[in-house]
Amino acid sequence: MKKVLAGLFLIASLSVLAINKGKSPMEHDIDYVWYHYELNSKYEKLFSKGKKEFKDKWEQNRNNKKNLITLLKKYTEKYPNDAYAYEALGTAYMSDNFKEAEANFLKAIKLGDDDTAKYSLALLYGNKGEKDKDKEKAKLAEKYLKELENEGINSHYNLENLRDTKNGALIGNAQALFGLAAYYDNYGNYKMSEKYATEFLEFDKENLDNLMFLSNAYIAQKKYAELEKLFLPLAQKGMMQAQYLLALGYYHAGNLKEAERWAKKVLETAKKDNDADNIKIVNHLLDEIKNK
Repeated sequence: MKKVLAGLFLIASLSVLAINKGKSPMEHDIDYVWYHYELNSKYEKLFSKGKKEFKDKWEQNRNNKKNLITLLKKYTEKYPNDAYAYEALGTAYMSDNFKEAEANFLKAIKLGDDDTAKYSLALLYGNKGEKDKDKEKAKLAEKYLKELENEGINSHYNLENLRDTKNGALIGNAQALFGLAAYYDNYGNYKMSEKYATEFLEFDKENLDNLMFLSNAYIAQKKYAELEKLFLPLAQKGMMQAQYLLALGYYHAGNLKEAERWAKKVLETAKKDNDADNIKIVNHLLDEIKNK
């Protein structure tokens, strides 16, 4: 790979004053991600080593509701902040235990799973409203469906595709993790994007898109210590993209001295490569540092 920053810098430079300003919005369809990002096909068949036992049991018991509930409960004990796991658990309860289904969907939403879990909760309330003539639950169902529609998520098909991808991520599939990191980065759900992008690091610590997702997430959430921990070792190795993202992080953190130091390192390399685009972009960051 040529050591230039063109594509990455053109996106990252937009983050100097505001995260993701100027990005073309994706459709609310997880499949649409793959039209914008290229990922080696090998990741489709790669799974997290740490989740192998869970993955095997999931595949063996996914059609056995009782065993699946037990499995997911154990999973949430180990990963208590995995929002989608609670949605999966709520779905397992959905047909015959309203209270448990509701509690798990609400937990999932609270942890950041505010699209498919909200839809599942709307279906749960809609069914109860129709079956038990519960007007309050019927109104809540309409409320959640309207919220999803206002957010641009108005297709059952798109939500099902998104949910299928979350199932893949739950069992540690690399391609699914990357797709969700990209999806949530685009819509500004940085908590969820960070989660999936962090898990993808197990498979590729230097994927430029994934590093960009993490940079956006850390800056948006003011997690500057985490940003430095990830990017400093890569920057010290001489990775230009990491040096730029590190400089960008220091800029947002208010550490202008370090921001300038690392930006100048990138500028030096860009000048050696005689890359006019990258020189312009780094100079833009340096100007912002001087004027802050």
